[in-house]
Amino acid sequence: MTYEFFNQWIIDLVFFLILYLIVTMNLNFLYGYTGIPHFGISLSVAGGGYVAGALTGRILRGIYNVYPQLNFMYENTKITNEINVHLQHDPFTGISIFLFIIALSLLINAGLGYIVSRPAIRLSGTYLIIVLIGMAEAVRIIGLNYYPLVGGTFWVHVPDLFAWMGGFRTEGYLIISTLITLGIFLLLQAMSTSPLGRVLRAVRENPVSAECVGIDVVGVRTRVMVLCSALTSISGVLYAYYIQAVLATAYTRASWTFYPWLMCMVGGIGNNMGAFIGTLIFITVRRLIIYYKHDIEAYIPFQVVWLEMIMIGLALLVIIMFHPEGLIPEKPTKVRGLNYKRFIEELERRGIKVPKRSEKKNPLQRLFRRMREISVR
Repeated sequence: MTYEFFNQWIIDLVFFLILYLIVTMNLNFLYGYTGIPHFGISLSVAGGGYVAGALTGRILRGIYNVYPQLNFMYENTKITNEINVHLQHDPFTGISIFLFIIALSLLINAGLGYIVSRPAIRLSGTYLIIVLIGMAEAVRIIGLNYYPLVGGTFWVHVPDLFAWMGGFRTEGYLIISTLITLGIFLLLQAMSTSPLGRVLRAVRENPVSAECVGIDVVGVRTRVMVLCSALTSISGVLYAYYIQAVLATAYTRASWTFYPWLMCMVGGIGNNMGAFIGTLIFITVRRLIIYYKHDIEAYIPFQVVWLEMIMIGLALLVIIMFHPEGLIPEKPTKVRGLNYKRFIEELERRGIKVPKRSEKKNPLQRLFRRMREISVR
């Protein structure tokens, strides 16, 4: 029993890690590289979940001709159970529908990202944040109140496209999801170290200067919004097929906007490894609290339901006060194919001084230095 519990905890931890990693990597690409403060990233996650929840069951119902006389939403459980019986012996259809839904989610959410970006991308600062939050909230309200989409305040069951895997279903789906996340990571990493990555940093640092050298700032930001909106939606699709249901109330601002922002801040803005480290730390602590909250309850002077929020708030304060650049600060972008050692030697030979890296202080020294600065203020 203990082994099964530990095994399920590990699977749950890894799956939520890869789900949030998709979101934080795209958020990091939007803000860390391009400077777009996307506080409506939950819009894309919900968009992917809505596509999976609204279309998967309806498409398979038509393919297998399951209870055509019944109302799909009101008899959703009965229809989905019958579809799952067919999927247990039909891996080709399950895989085909999975790939089709991912492709459709990419297309729909890319279009949604374009629609969102048009009125907002020319704005900056607070105005852009408010518009993006409003867009995400509008999509959430539509999901909550339009019952035929994903059941409104209830839920809609999603057919198990991997039922044909049998007892290996959970592990097999986890492997597939991990490979998809790895592909997204490699894509964003390649783009961030390419000439496009340097263009994005130029747009982030000084849009006016970027325009002066011929960069279409609005066009670049729009393309990044479209790309990241599409890629982020994959997390919503994977989440829907993992829990085999879509619940509109699950796509909250706290879970899918503020948590990813905190993960990026903990790990470090402007690098994908920082996004990974921040996500790993946050998800591990959060899942430990969720699984062992009843064991912890005896040792804290308040209800354990508030422990997660308190720890998140404390983590944010500590990071802002003592390590505002994150655990892994952004490093200068290296141009692929350029030998930096020879380049520095050539500069020094011509009499150009290259500043040396300052000696790093250990974390305790940085903590004391930061405390002294705060006390002086």
